Amino acid sequence: MSGKKIGLIVEGGGMRGAYTSGVLEAFSAHNIYFPYIAAVSAGANTSCSYISRQHERNNRIYTEWITDKRFVGLKNLFKEGSYFGMNFLFDELPNKLDPFDFETFKKSDITFKVGTAHCKTGRTTYFEPNKCQHISSVNQILRASSSLPVISKTVQIDGEDYLDGGITNPIPLSQSIVDGNTHHVVILTRNEDYRKKFSKTLYRFSKYYLKHYPKIIEKIKIRHEIYNETLDKINTLHQEGRLYIFRPKAPLKVDRFEKSSAKLKALYQQGYNETLGSLGNFSHWLNTI
Repeated sequence: MSGKKIGLIVEGGGMRGAYTSGVLEAFSAHNIYFPYIAAVSAGANTSCSYISRQHERNNRIYTEWITDKRFVGLKNLFKEGSYFGMNFLFDELPNKLDPFDFETFKKSDITFKVGTAHCKTGRTTYFEPNKCQHISSVNQILRASSSLPVISKTVQIDGEDYLDGGITNPIPLSQSIVDGNTHHVVILTRNEDYRKKFSKTLYRFSKYYLKHYPKIIEKIKIRHEIYNETLDKINTLHQEGRLYIFRPKAPLKVDRFEKSSAKLKALYQQGYNETLGSLGNFSHWLNTI
């Protein structure tokens, strides 16, 4: 892959990130690494362990640590204002329970951009975690990118408030293009026929809970349009031979808030197996671009 301007684009999707974890583990097992990664939310989290080359860490997080009551649940919402246990996920887990190899991550020469939604402007702000000097800064960026609207608090970075990057640029293909990549590999967490629909519930709640951030409310209103337009762009580039897609082939049985370890193990394995099955075609694509 040396010398080729290829960007890896990693979608979020909450617990559907177990599929992404399987894809990335298959890449790691075959020493496939990309010079550039743009990711949001769960996609950013899984990309970190891939960059730090910690094999099976993502698998443990999605299929073993999910059984910890602090991971996800209503108790977190009452205790710390987030349905996901943000203190557990971005403090205890990477610092103590399943340590993140920050030193290896920091030494990586991969350009890694993580998208967040800037609450005041409603624009996507990208950070580069592997340029941070301290793991606490990395965790704060990941926390911001994963803070879903309404069910999570905003996260401050340098005095500015941020939320989940999936609000403003759910599949950050456009950033890869802006940064000069001519070809792209995209990991999606939805089946091929999926199209996002307008969420009346989220929009109504956001008008109340996010009333201080009108620009974010505007983006939530058109989030489905942004997502579907990006899918159209992905399909166009795919047809032109400039983009390769990894996405679930078998029907999904897991949603964003899944807590079943068995279902998540199956989804992880699905991502791993489907990627292995595609490596022949993928290698051919790489050799022809």
